[in-house]
Amino acid sequence: MSPRPTTLFISNVEWSFVWQRHQTLAAFFARDSEVIFCEVPGTRRLRWADTARVWRRLWALGRRNPAEKLSSAAGVRIARPFLLPATNRLFCAINARLLARFVRRDALLSAGVDLIMNYSPSRSALQLLARVPHRRLIYDCTDNWLAVRGIPAFLPEDERVLLARADLTLVPSRRLEELQHPAARRLVRVPHGALVERFLLAPRRREASVPVTVLYYGHLHAQHLDFDLIDGLARTRPAWSIVLVGPVKTPHAFPSNVRLAGQQPHEKLREFIAEADVLLLPYMLNDYTRAVLPAKIYECLATGRPIVATPLPELTTDFAGPLRFATDGPDFATAVEDVLASDTSDTREARVALAQANTWEQRYNHIRALLAGLDAGEASG
Repeated sequence: MSPRPTTLFISNVEWSFVWQRHQTLAAFFARDSEVIFCEVPGTRRLRWADTARVWRRLWALGRRNPAEKLSSAAGVRIARPFLLPATNRLFCAINARLLARFVRRDALLSAGVDLIMNYSPSRSALQLLARVPHRRLIYDCTDNWLAVRGIPAFLPEDERVLLARADLTLVPSRRLEELQHPAARRLVRVPHGALVERFLLAPRRREASVPVTVLYYGHLHAQHLDFDLIDGLARTRPAWSIVLVGPVKTPHAFPSNVRLAGQQPHEKLREFIAEADVLLLPYMLNDYTRAVLPAKIYECLATGRPIVATPLPELTTDFAGPLRFATDGPDFATAVEDVLASDTSDTREARVALAQANTWEQRYNHIRALLAGLDAGEASG
């Protein structure tokens, strides 16, 4: 029997962070290959508030194996090399040495892998790519990184290098397809999917006298989430319960009827959704979010719950039927009341059916077919 192939995921989010495309596809690839999920820091410039965190990293360097590995229930091996944020040339030079040692100490990586799935355009990711021999490279570009505040000046050039080097670039949205297509060797739009079975729920039965409960889940960051909109909704309907599930990345003082539930395991989200009447997608409208297809969109649809969202371009293009759009707090309040009054079994079933037609199983099979197509084209050439 031939050994299983090896796939390296280079991720800009930790395995334990909010579950999304990175972890989901790693778990699917683990069915057919040995998967190493390598966490690398992001690219946001350091602030004075980060000084203590940097010193803790430096202190820890000599106290643990930089190739620390953990097991996961999904059969994925987690690798956490000690690295500094790739935000300046000094840190990148240090990281180059750290990554050389990290790869040298990992027999599987130093021998080479069949496929690298890379999620990061950072200099650290490029340095790791240069150290690990690989047959195929996919750049799974989930965000418009050049619109993120505080990126290093060399990130645009690094991403151009990555796009030119990757055998295949994947993007979830049309706007990212438009932005990345000119520099990419080959680019295919592959939207997010859903683990539908985790989100199927019975219809919510609510007495008219019971206050409305609305819910958003995901990380709370001012880069993409409209805190002013949420404040406005809470003040417009002070009797409602507004539940925000996820880690707080940007501190904010919300009104008293906003509940912060903290980060929850992905498989437990349905317990919070079961208590919600309507799901919210209250995003900012800016250069970053105009390229966003929310990773949770098909999950939300799978619940059957009504959904009110801000009019992100990708949502208005593909989801004008199943979603209701609004732009500020009072508008969201009216939209929530309207969707509750007009919701029917047919509209609920239509939302679920749309999710069932867009599962992660289908997305994974599509990516595998794309890889097979690359191999077939190379063989015929």
